[in-house]
Amino acid sequence: MKKKWKGWLAGPLAAFVLAASAVAATPALDGMAQAVDVDRSCALTVKPGGEDYAADLREANVVVDVYKIADAVADSAYDTYSYSFQGAYGGLTYPADPDNEKWDALAQQAAAIALNGQAPAASGPADQKIQLPDCGLYLVIARGSDIADPVTRVENEDGQEHIATIAQSGGYTYTFAPSLVSLPSKAAEADGSINTAGAGDWLYDLTVTLKPQRAVRFGSLEIVKNLQQYEIKDPATFVFQVEADLNGEKVFSDVVSISFTPNSPSQKSYRIDNLPVGANVTVTEVYSGSVYHVVTEPEQTAVIPANDVVSVSFTNDYSTTDKGGGAVTNHFDYNDGWDWTEIKDDAEG
Repeated sequence: MKKKWKGWLAGPLAAFVLAASAVAATPALDGMAQAVDVDRSCALTVKPGGEDYAADLREANVVVDVYKIADAVADSAYDTYSYSFQGAYGGLTYPADPDNEKWDALAQQAAAIALNGQAPAASGPADQKIQLPDCGLYLVIARGSDIADPVTRVENEDGQEHIATIAQSGGYTYTFAPSLVSLPSKAAEADGSINTAGAGDWLYDLTVTLKPQRAVRFGSLEIVKNLQQYEIKDPATFVFQVEADLNGEKVFSDVVSISFTPNSPSQKSYRIDNLPVGANVTVTEVYSGSVYHVVTEPEQTAVIPANDVVSVSFTNDYSTTDKGGGAVTNHFDYNDGWDWTEIKDDAEG
């Protein structure tokens, strides 16, 4: 699966400890400082999104896989540590003069390895504490536990593809970037940055917040028209008013038509795509021509499902009359009145 991406995904809020680049500024060990203990166990809590998404994300069944890609190696003279990449990740290197772009690139390299058959060090539900055996550099991948294949690729504004994973609630798809988290860490500065030379104790129990991209999920509506009898002398046109509301907001409003000619089958349909999931749709048959009458209810409702099609069906019968049928139409524009555009006969409108 491949998606177009406008702008790149943001990872945790400055969740990286830039250990190697900060060595020169790190205080020397004088016997009184609380030196980093890289053999300690750690804990990580991953929030899958901010408070504005929190309620909906609880429906998305997000789990977090944590892969250890490097050991933490304590410095003998300074209160800091560096990384030693291990196992399948042994070919990775710590970026020189690291910045967010370089960390993103390293996360992508690590994700390509991890998702090619590597086992995570630990996994657990989002928003719950995940215990880790020791310190190091970890790759965090959030995904929907109920999605068989959550891995996708997104394209940024430069046309470059990146690995991402998805989770889905009833109405939204969330797309996550793989993120790097270093443990232990230190408290963030006022501007959100983290520096190993900063004041304060090392933090072995860390909480990070991801920033996924959210997109509305869509489904389709099919309007099915059945004719019990068809007067074959003239074409017949049936017109429907379609209104869709989601959370009290109008998300779709249009007039569509289904037309029959003497060569038509007795059943035809019209499909409307890209309606938001969960929208409540009301379809009303507002015109049946002069020689047909509606047998079913003239107004029907449906709720748009995710990645699926919901149908409403209308049946008409022929009324004995010497009047002709309606014009063949499929599109309406309002310009001081409805303008109807004639079309050819198709199996679908």
